[in-house]
Amino acid sequence: MSMVERAREATRKRTVLYALGCALLLLVLVGGFVFANTVSVSRVTNNARALHWNNSAVGTAALTRAGLVQAVTFAQLEAEGIVSAADFDFALQQAETAHRELEYLVSAAHDHQLAFAPMARFGGEVEAVLDALRTGDVEDTQAMIVNEVEAAHVELATALAEEQNEIQTAIENNSAAGRSLNTWVVFVMTLAVPGSAVAVYFVVARRQMRSARQRHELEMEAEREISRAKDSFIAGLSHELRTPLTSIYGFAEILSDGGVSGPEATSETAGIIATEAAEMTRMVDDLLAASRLTSTGLEIDLTPVRVSDIVEAAVAPFERAGVEVAFERSPALASADGARLRHVLVNLLSNAVRHGGPEISVEVAATEQIVEIEVADNGPGVNEEQLSTLFAGYAHEGDQPLLTGSIGLGLAVAARITKLMGGSLRYQRYQGRTYFIVGLPLVQVADGPASDEESVAEMIKVLSS
Repeated sequence: MSMVERAREATRKRTVLYALGCALLLLVLVGGFVFANTVSVSRVTNNARALHWNNSAVGTAALTRAGLVQAVTFAQLEAEGIVSAADFDFALQQAETAHRELEYLVSAAHDHQLAFAPMARFGGEVEAVLDALRTGDVEDTQAMIVNEVEAAHVELATALAEEQNEIQTAIENNSAAGRSLNTWVVFVMTLAVPGSAVAVYFVVARRQMRSARQRHELEMEAEREISRAKDSFIAGLSHELRTPLTSIYGFAEILSDGGVSGPEATSETAGIIATEAAEMTRMVDDLLAASRLTSTGLEIDLTPVRVSDIVEAAVAPFERAGVEVAFERSPALASADGARLRHVLVNLLSNAVRHGGPEISVEVAATEQIVEIEVADNGPGVNEEQLSTLFAGYAHEGDQPLLTGSIGLGLAVAARITKLMGGSLRYQRYQGRTYFIVGLPLVQVADGPASDEESVAEMIKVLSS
């Protein structure tokens, strides 16, 4: 082999080694970028989970506090003979349910060092008040709420706000680190890789980094939107719960101080307290139901129920508050969850009382396959532009949450619960009256045929056909 051939062979070897070195360097750089990007995504995911827990803790603490205040108020009113023991038991159950949700969050709070101790303390104070209510020792519960529960709630809110600031700072730091990584990759690859590798970078790697940066920015914006929605929701929650709470506290103090004389004035004051307490109970029920529908799902126990019994249970608190509701019993049986059906009917009746006319009625009618419960009033009805979002104002299908924007959840929660029971909820306007119609599967009676009476909704269908 001549010297020229040996020189050419050496040049070829150097070229191959140089190409292999460039390929290896490119592979190392791409691998490093992929690894760093994976770490960044993992950090974003962890921050998102922490922010979700923080938001859940804020909402659940507010619900627990509101439910506890309601239970204490009902305990005092029961002691004075203004409300029944069943009303107090129901309020206590709502407070205990909210407390169990809080305990679940406490069990998952070990990674949240700032909020763990305040969460545990707040839960302990709530448990102490609930124990006092269960044993009938209600004399000092009001002082316990003002002195211990409120202080623990303020401490918890402060800790959650500080933790949220830390999470936001971590998100911003991750974003800054991602930008620095991109700059470093550009610098190293521009200097270390020859023109062909640089071209590959600009065609492939830069596109990947741009896509990763866009995904990262979208995730950041989504987390900011969740945070803004949480703040708006808590503000609306505090505002709407404050109205009935103020009335309950005010009129309860008037009764306690002897500011009302005579049975008629006492009855009127007690009716106002009962009305506001029932409205507050409905809002707490909607919030708990919406939270479960969004997260763990709502348990439905379908059994044959006599619809008239459920209607009477739903109408009773409104009649005690002085609202006249026309209703005639029916022997019809339906496949439903009794407690959930009562929740639906309370929402519809509350909607009629607040937004409808004074002539409110409930009619139960059975056809061959379904039982229809028609809640009607002589109010003005629903505006045409609102019909398309009547049952979806704050409820969304699929994975979208119910707890967004406002706590006006009544019709949305009622529609979702009715659907879970295998039924439907619809709106009708007929002869100057507004109808909200709950349809449920009929349970045939073994010793006789089903009732063949026609509902107003069926009459509408016949006249429209």
